[in-house]
Amino acid sequence: MKGQFKLYCEYIHCCGKKVLELGEADTEKMAKEWIQDQIKKKKRPRLPKNDLIRTCPVSHCPAKLQIPRYDYRKTAV
Repeated sequence: MKGQFKLYCEYIHCCGKKVLELGEADTEKMAKEWIQDQIKKKKRPRLPKNDLIRTCPVSHCPAKLQIPRYDYRKTAV
């Protein structure tokens, strides 16, 4: 069974906003707990090799050091 909520992280980058889907949760409570867990860890998710943050040529780009914003969205029924 697919989860009812999709889990995301979002980065604001010099080239624009990047939203990555990181998984699914079955309940809204689980989604909220996942967000809190990510915030407590203060750890960035593993990004794809071609992600803007990895390939940005700006040497002092603040996006390379930021902690993403985590969120969830209800999936379409």
